[in-house]
Amino acid sequence: MDRQVVFQIVCAVCATAVVIGFLAHRHRQDRHRRLIQDPLDAYFAGEMEIGQLGLRARETVGRRFLGGNEFFAEAVAAFQRAVDAARAKKRPGQDEDKLMRLLATLRNEFGLTERYKNEGWKAGRE
Repeated sequence: MDRQVVFQIVCAVCATAVVIGFLAHRHRQDRHRRLIQDPLDAYFAGEMEIGQLGLRARETVGRRFLGGNEFFAEAVAAFQRAVDAARAKKRPGQDEDKLMRLLATLRNEFGLTERYKNEGWKAGRE
């Protein structure tokens, strides 16, 4: 075989490996999002306590996902779904106060408040 053909084969194998790795990572992230979505919805509906949510989240998705931006985005999305449902009930004031307290408790449980406050400080310093 010619050296150019061998080089093309090696490049094709490397590109295939990168694509497969990316797809595997993406599939794992999507799976984690699906696993955490129901417990978050149950938490904001008042059906689950924060301790149960923390335990279940750490068991199912792991600490790496919980430390990332994806978990923060899923928590905010679940909060927004709960707020939308509360507004549909025609008495949003009481429910929104309760939901804000639940979101604050969730942020404290998973350390979201300090992490993102710290990241904002770093971005402002540079």
